[in-house]
Amino acid sequence: MKKLVFLVLTVLSLGFLNAQKLNDKGLYVNYDEKSAMLFNDELFNGVISETKEGVKSELTIKEGLVDGQARYFYASGELMETGTFTKGQKDQKWTRFNQDGSVSAIAFYNLGKKTGTWLVYDNNGKKRFEMNYSDGQKTGTWTSWDENGAVVSSKDYSNVN
Repeated sequence: MKKLVFLVLTVLSLGFLNAQKLNDKGLYVNYDEKSAMLFNDELFNGVISETKEGVKSELTIKEGLVDGQARYFYASGELMETGTFTKGQKDQKWTRFNQDGSVSAIAFYNLGKKTGTWLVYDNNGKKRFEMNYSDGQKTGTWTSWDENGAVVSSKDYSNVN
């Protein structure tokens, strides 16, 4: 039994000694907390789980950059947001959730630039805002609705430079 406890503690302590740290270039690198030394700027590959200001994140890292699935959680443990990064940039579809699990917003990115139709919903699941982007710029008609579904405002960004 003592050997099993020792083995478990040894394995756990190794996990705490080796961590990931952002280097001066903004890349995740392997880091030895015990010696406070970087491993020759060896870029990290794997999944990082960290908590900041009560929000837990799980990020996939490839060659030091956030690249792949990303998930963020409320302090309660409920999923807050999910999406994809490509080479450190938000990419593709991102979905945000209320704490009850209902969708509160849907957004799209193309390598860090806002794109497509973005939607925002209220706590009852009713669409409240619809916005359009192209290459990071506002475009098309933006519309907002009140809680009864009546249009509150509408603005056309098609001819705005």
